[in-house]
Amino acid sequence: MATRIVTVSELKVKLGVLMAELEEQGVPLYVTQHGKPKAVLARYDEYEALLRKLEDLEDLLAMKESLAVPDKEAVSLEDYEHRRAARLRG
Repeated sequence: MATRIVTVSELKVKLGVLMAELEEQGVPLYVTQHGKPKAVLARYDEYEALLRKLEDLEDLLAMKESLAVPDKEAVSLEDYEHRRAARLRG
């Protein structure tokens, strides 16, 4: 995948043009500030697809881990979801 790097200053000045290019080309924008990466700007549909893939991978990992745990150490779905939410928060 191609890489496009813009500074925060450039993003401020050219936001409309950069958003149009993002929609047309689909190439994510890596935003830097003082030479350091600060954010990534991607199309919303691509971001949502990445989130779905991440959730699917987390679910697969949880299933794999649950199969390796003896029944007496099993965790309920509710407990798993609480732990997962806590991991995602922080």
